[in-house]
Amino acid sequence: MHLYKILIFSLLLKVANNDEITAYTDEMVLRFTNAINDWVKTKEESEEFKLLINNLTIPTSLHHKNWRSFTDNSSTAICIVCRSILNTFIDFRRKGMSGDEIKSHVIKLGNLLNIETEQVCNGTVTLNLPTILYIVDAKPNLTASTICGVVLESQSCPLNDAEFNWTVNIDSGPPKLIEPEESEEIINIVQITDIHYDSNYEPYGNAYCNEPLCCQKGQNSTNTSNKVAGYWGDYNLCDSPWHAVVDVLEYIRATHQNISYVYFTGDVVDHGIWETTLEGNIECINKTYSKIYETFRNIPVYPILGNHEAQPVNLYAPATITDNEISIHWLYNLMTHLWIDLGWLPESTRSTILQGGYYTFTPKKGFRIIALNSNVCYNLNWWLWYQPKDPDGQLQWLADTLLQAEKDGELVHILTHIPVSNECQISWKRQYLKIVDRFTQIIRAQFNGHTHNDEVQLFYSNNDDNTIVNNVAWNGGSTTAYTQLNPNYKLYIVDSKNYTVKDIETWIYNLTLANEYATQRPPWYKSYSFKEEYDIPDLTYDSLQSWLTKLVRDDNLLNRYYRNFFKRADPSLKKKCDTKCKIAYVCRIIATLGDYPTYCNKNMLLTTLW
Repeated sequence: MHLYKILIFSLLLKVANNDEITAYTDEMVLRFTNAINDWVKTKEESEEFKLLINNLTIPTSLHHKNWRSFTDNSSTAICIVCRSILNTFIDFRRKGMSGDEIKSHVIKLGNLLNIETEQVCNGTVTLNLPTILYIVDAKPNLTASTICGVVLESQSCPLNDAEFNWTVNIDSGPPKLIEPEESEEIINIVQITDIHYDSNYEPYGNAYCNEPLCCQKGQNSTNTSNKVAGYWGDYNLCDSPWHAVVDVLEYIRATHQNISYVYFTGDVVDHGIWETTLEGNIECINKTYSKIYETFRNIPVYPILGNHEAQPVNLYAPATITDNEISIHWLYNLMTHLWIDLGWLPESTRSTILQGGYYTFTPKKGFRIIALNSNVCYNLNWWLWYQPKDPDGQLQWLADTLLQAEKDGELVHILTHIPVSNECQISWKRQYLKIVDRFTQIIRAQFNGHTHNDEVQLFYSNNDDNTIVNNVAWNGGSTTAYTQLNPNYKLYIVDSKNYTVKDIETWIYNLTLANEYATQRPPWYKSYSFKEEYDIPDLTYDSLQSWLTKLVRDDNLLNRYYRNFFKRADPSLKKKCDTKCKIAYVCRIIATLGDYPTYCNKNMLLTTLW
């Protein structure tokens, strides 16, 4: 019996509370740490080591899943694995073990625990280890518990490190009363996000390869499933071929004649996280941005960075890190050159892009765009262990920038890649929510990406009446089909004077149909208008709150939201998902703190918020 089953059984017997879970986890961590230590020293597998490896082996069904999504027994087990391995090799490192020795042992453990295939383990450890060793060497007080707390941040693996309890200075004065006029005139804003161009995509290649990215050249020898990659993309773990990237850009340009702005919310590079190279990323970024510029020409494009642009993936080092092997300065320099030289951004944005990949400017008097590099808050950004407090001072800059915008009577759109979700480190999230709450009267909308799903987040007032929606973040979805999704982009119809979103059109094509008629261009169509689909009069906060209330009570409406969440993709909609399952996607709508999303259910939604 796997430990995943043993743990839940034993914890139920104990009617476990937090203290009992902690004690049990600590006991298992000590046992596994000692077993790994003995294995490294003796080069032999003891019976204890074999038993623990056997029980802690990660089921293949959990491969490529977000570890933070694990619950109950699997959450406890992954915490034990994380803490035990780090306990062992942090200690060995501080006693003088070389990076090559650590790499060899960790790769072997990864294979024994079925974390990934040997090739993926080897590549991932090789790419990430220099950063991890630098941080471990530079922070002698860093512990395995802190690292795993940041990565997993769960009841099983809590983050109890005072260094992560930080704040930024937010103006405490009363918000300046701003009553922007409404207008019948509109502007059209297109959002494109998560392109994930794969230069190695092979139409009719292997679509099922047991790695984090399939459909690539050289994977045919492992194709035992007879699942072949589609010409325009694939519902399996596959990204976008170049002709699909070109198609979406050219279709947008040809179809929508009155585009005022394009918001590009990040992620150009593919999901081959174990095999990326600096040269490959640069080539991919240059090629994609050149095509975006060539397509839209005189239409302003306002871009931000995705977590996949970094090399290795996710790792955004602080500005103080200048070592070329682990620094992120190469990316900030590249993007400064591209974004400004292509004419999209003014020279005034140079300093903050070089500092941390973020910027602000006013394309029109009274309207300000703030583009954040929220990738620094991502729980898989190892540099959070090194500099937990407001990396590169970005949130303090955000608070100060919004305060000045308020004084100047400006209205604001905020662009971020990582949404304020459970993947964003909780201290960063907490401060961001406070900033939005303070300046909600001038933040007219937020736009993000990363999740690939068609979803929305509602922000709630931080005062005593926390049932009042006071802001909204719209997710752009993805042009890649990764994973089990149809490609999409969004068109926002925006009031030209107060910059509120009046309606949203989601445009998609059915990938099954597109691949069936591969010699023709994909049949793009307007999937839905938000107002028409959900039968709401407008997208004001009151209307969105009423919509959310109805969403919980009305199964027909809930089914529609669930269908649109997965962009009407055939394989996703074939999965069994009852009302309880669908409510979990409603819970993602609510931007909040604590364990609310974890324990969210229909009754809780009905009784707590309304």
